[in-house]
Amino acid sequence: MGKRILAYLIDVVIVLLASSMLSSISYLNPQLETYNKYYDEYSEKTKDYLDKKTTDDEYLQITNDYSYKLERNILLYFGVFQKYNNGQTLGKKLLNIRVKGNLNVFKYLLRTAIIYNVFINVAKIILIVALDQNQYLNANKYLYILALVVEVTTIVMIMLRKDHKGLHDLIVGSEVVEENKKVVEV
Repeated sequence: MGKRILAYLIDVVIVLLASSMLSSISYLNPQLETYNKYYDEYSEKTKDYLDKKTTDDEYLQITNDYSYKLERNILLYFGVFQKYNNGQTLGKKLLNIRVKGNLNVFKYLLRTAIIYNVFINVAKIILIVALDQNQYLNANKYLYILALVVEVTTIVMIMLRKDHKGLHDLIVGSEVVEENKKVVEV
């Protein structure tokens, strides 16, 4: 389990750094001006929110936009990249572990969506459009609890099951193994 956690932390750093670096190269990002404008707006709204100059709704909208873009990168990295890299992210490759199973791209994406609560975040985006502020904030509390339950359930399953499979592994039929094909032990 320690290798899985360390691989995850390495991967999060890689995704954040790669997203930041690649998005700031004008040749690779034809939308660089738009990105810079958006980033400046996000920074200004955060400052305004902390200074109580921005409403909760305005700040929530911009953080949801930012969250959407970050989650899209997470899905691409943990879903698509991992599929075409022999079940390994860069963190898993460094720690000599990989995801094994009869998995297609859809199953890798589903696995990633479960791990990172993408479905709950999509529900938040839908609810923010469909509900007024009070209704949304109440619904958001329940979605937060649901996300926490999924995360804790997955961690407990990985820790306590003999095969160390989490909820996401059981749903898509995957397991994390060391390169020598042994199941990773806790």
